[in-house]
Amino acid sequence: AAAAAAAADDDDDDDGGVASRGEDDRDETEDPDDTMESEFFDTRQAFLNLCQGNHYQFDQVRRAKHSSMMVLYHLHNPDAPKFVANCQSCQSQILNAARYHCDTCGDYDVCASCYQRRQHGHAHPLRLIPGQSSQPARLTEEQRRERNRAIQLHLQLLQHASSCDDSCNSRNCQRMKAFLNHGMTCQTGVANACPICKRIFNLLTLHARQCRDDACRVLKCRELKERFRQLQLQQQQMDDRRRANMNSLYAMAPRARRPRGPRLRRDGADVHGRGCADPPLPAERAPRP
Repeated sequence: AAAAAAAADDDDDDDGGVASRGEDDRDETEDPDDTMESEFFDTRQAFLNLCQGNHYQFDQVRRAKHSSMMVLYHLHNPDAPKFVANCQSCQSQILNAARYHCDTCGDYDVCASCYQRRQHGHAHPLRLIPGQSSQPARLTEEQRRERNRAIQLHLQLLQHASSCDDSCNSRNCQRMKAFLNHGMTCQTGVANACPICKRIFNLLTLHARQCRDDACRVLKCRELKERFRQLQLQQQQMDDRRRANMNSLYAMAPRARRPRGPRLRRDGADVHGRGCADPPLPAERAPRP
């Protein structure tokens, strides 16, 4: 490292002491990996909710390894369930089966067997959430690239369908317009688990994250941008409050005590036998008989 620094200094001296910065100094590193989007990495609060809901901890090395592995699993498998619900009646995990969820309480779930036997005794109405038939299959690298390519094609089709008129003869454009019309007129919606509305909302969300046009004509693009802006502003305010709280804690912490001088004995020397700078005067002693 010292030799490299000396060589760099010699190069600067040869150039007159000023390093030239131009187009040759630009970073030409190419990242071969595709950009992966996830709603749990938008803000610190979203990532905190994911870790708290699944008890991911980073206070020890083994826990940090496991938590990092699970976070990467959710990143590479977006269709996998992020949170595993527990039955409040029999205390068992509900993995892929159907469950009944309480919208009033928020964290109350009952498995199908306990709901049929009426063993929950919950006062609020419960909504049926259908389960998955099997575990989501892990995608290979080629399948993941093909999926990202299909997403980009759908985003381009979304922009085309939002800007063209009714005289377009493309079948894909007409199908995209039908999907957008369904998203505006559907009575079920995303909250009630409409599959078409969920796909449309995910596509609109991906478009809003990448869109930089203030006059974009895509459905709900401005609303989603404003929502993202509010989330960023909320995250910034949380960071400011956390920083101010830490600064106040540091200000209230007791200051370090000043080092004390050597402890002296009665004869003027310290406890280690060293003499004092100003020893006390000797006291008068009575003569011995």
